[in-house]
Amino acid sequence: MSHAELRKRIEEGLPFTLHVADGRTFHIPHRDYVFLAPHSTTVIVAETNPENPDETVNNIIPLLMVSGVTQIRPSDRVAEG
Repeated sequence: MSHAELRKRIEEGLPFTLHVADGRTFHIPHRDYVFLAPHSTTVIVAETNPENPDETVNNIIPLLMVSGVTQIRPSDRVAEG
């Protein structure tokens, strides 16, 4: 995935799942959980430590390892009432 493509997803501010070539996935609930510096070749993803929920773990992932993202966009439909 290119830097520009990932930057676009982050700036949209919608939740997405980041898929990595080794099979791992990272749920990004909002942009506070991901950092992509300008011209960087890595992305940093924060997640709760599964062994200690009071701690945060930072994952440093090379962009070359990012195989894609899954993003579900909210519906534009208005609920009928």
